Amino acid sequence: MAATAQFYEDNGAATGSPAKGTTRAVAPSCDWKSVDDITTPRANATIIAGQNSYHKYQFVKFTGTFNSISAGKFAHTSGTVGTGLKIVDKISSTYATPTTAALGGSTDITTTKQINSGQAVKFSATGPEGSASDTLTSEGYTQYIITQLQTEATAAAGDIGDQELTFQWNEN
Repeated sequence: MAATAQFYEDNGAATGSPAKGTTRAVAPSCDWKSVDDITTPRANATIIAGQNSYHKYQFVKFTGTFNSISAGKFAHTSGTVGTGLKIVDKISSTYATPTTAALGGSTDITTTKQINSGQAVKFSATGPEGSASDTLTSEGYTQYIITQLQTEATAAAGDIGDQELTFQWNEN
């Protein structure tokens, strides 16, 4: 048997201890938008030049039968964005209510790179907001992979095109 991996996203006000989103659902994609949800079509929630998208709190949930999951890596591996646009990310076990403010402590991932050079992502048996470790030995989650599209006033109108955000892990 093998592990099954599926992306999820938390949205809404931080709730609980440790905090997580008010809603948690399967993430159909990573659409950066001017609203904090996964249901509003991107065309109805455009980002105005000079503003930022809401923070996207996504994570991977692992189910199935496996011995261990380890060596998680995340990177922007394909696609280019225009002048005045920047993609940033932050790997964390801490959830905060998403906003359009610049994502503090983030890393600029606008330039693509090989997944082997990606950022390390840890795992938890209890949720992305749980205590993180290097290895997962039963069904569980990655830490939050938080991303944001940031724009300057010089950004051209229109879609940024497809971007490939890759998550890789070792399984045995």
